[in-house]
Amino acid sequence: MANKFISIQEYDAMMAYIKPKLQALWIHENEERKKRGNELINEFQFGFPIIDIAHYKINNSRNFYLIFNSSFLKIISSSIIKAIDNFPDKFGTGDANDVIDALYNVSGYHGDREAYIGYLEQNACCYIVYRENEKFDDILRLDIFRLILPCKDDSKKYEFIGGLLHALKHFSINGKNLSTGNDIHNIFDVYHVVYLIGMAFGTRDRKKNESNSCQTLSDAIMHIVFYKEEISSVFFLVSYYKKKSVKNVS
Repeated sequence: MANKFISIQEYDAMMAYIKPKLQALWIHENEERKKRGNELINEFQFGFPIIDIAHYKINNSRNFYLIFNSSFLKIISSSIIKAIDNFPDKFGTGDANDVIDALYNVSGYHGDREAYIGYLEQNACCYIVYRENEKFDDILRLDIFRLILPCKDDSKKYEFIGGLLHALKHFSINGKNLSTGNDIHNIFDVYHVVYLIGMAFGTRDRKKNESNSCQTLSDAIMHIVFYKEEISSVFFLVSYYKKKSVKNVS
């Protein structure tokens, strides 16, 4: 059950918890970029509007929160569907460049396409934060995508590495794939996939420090894969997909 608003005290406590972890992540991300010769991230978001945080109660002791930044929220709320409606041939092609073209063309972004890609890579994300027995715990960062790289089996095409757009290649709405893939696994909106990822992240066996887990839904068994960045202790999504269809799951 979702509570759209949280208390000021709860908000302040959560921001105080995540800020040092995000600061450590920022430093680490720039160290890795420097090694690769990439442009450094000059800005990093630590604060988020309370109105853009959704709270989900799993049981009396366990909760999780979806913390959105505005770029990510706009993309999942309207941009992807608008891009599919206006450029349907750009989806399901196996090429991330096509999806980026469609998103860029509906974005209204004031800058060229390459700047738009850099903006999404550095800024568009949400955080999934768990709390158990009033204590904040694991954090999963869900980027729109982590990287865009040439496909291993076709160097003329590109693929999303990690993040939501990688996961969305396994999902569709009304039979229309939501990213590069051609899988048909219909859901009712993109936000719901983010919620399901949040729920799936909480199914991992923390005692075994697992990097993957399975989640049982009414129509499928889902598989989530993630990794932990050890310096900041922030997790990242690798993939999320339907492992198999099921019937009459209790």
